[in-house]
Amino acid sequence: MLTVIIPSYNEENYIEACLNAVMAQSDLPADHGIQVIVAANGCKDKTVALAQAKIPALEDKGFTLKVLDIVRGNKMNALNEAEAITKYPTRAFLDADVIISPTLLRELSELLDDNAPRYASGTINIPRPASIVSRAYAKVWSNLPFVRDGVPGIGLYAMNGAGRARWAEFPAIYSDDRFVRLQFAPHERFKTKATYDWPLPEGFGNLMHVRHRWSEGNMELEEQYPALISNDRQRNKTSNNIWRLFRTPFSAAVFVTVYFVSNLRAKRTMNGQDFIWRRGRD
Repeated sequence: MLTVIIPSYNEENYIEACLNAVMAQSDLPADHGIQVIVAANGCKDKTVALAQAKIPALEDKGFTLKVLDIVRGNKMNALNEAEAITKYPTRAFLDADVIISPTLLRELSELLDDNAPRYASGTINIPRPASIVSRAYAKVWSNLPFVRDGVPGIGLYAMNGAGRARWAEFPAIYSDDRFVRLQFAPHERFKTKATYDWPLPEGFGNLMHVRHRWSEGNMELEEQYPALISNDRQRNKTSNNIWRLFRTPFSAAVFVTVYFVSNLRAKRTMNGQDFIWRRGRD
């Protein structure tokens, strides 16, 4: 059995499609009983109402759907509140702007069906961005070894009960996906053949904003949880990978500019303030 947790912050443009994709899962037994929790936090739009409207349709497909309307806008707090009502120790965490393919939940469940701690995610797919700058960035980023060969878990990650037992509550940090991934050694991470769509931010400004937040999250994690970094692999920082950049000079220029400028900005803005949840997409 599986619980799917979807943290949501002003996601009225995405939550219906996300839940429709969950509802469209195939090859599940009629009595699968998968639990879905939408953890709406600090929403000032129609996210809660749109999610609640999906309850009957999901129930018809064998799912149970609970929608939490949490006043405080904080993703980690939303994850903790959702986990307080989970039915099952095997859990998947899904961003509201992600669209999963029809066999993904079944494949995740199969990969995580083990007594040993396991972590799993899907094969990431980036829908073609409208912006030429975002397309250039995606061309490089999606071919990095970390993304292409690893199990990055960006926008979607899951673990079995033995894996989830490795930490208590989610801490008040930004990078939940990397925090969870690094709880597991590389040999404990698995990837489904099934894909999921993860939208890249559109345009240079949004790319810079999101990359800035990623950089802040990575720096914060390395500062607060240095012991986890031993489970990281520097797949991207190899000479072969650097040489590949020169094959696509425009894309490489965009990627390198966004990467280094956002890192520089993050170093300047990491000032020890209390954690405030902000959307990473835009």
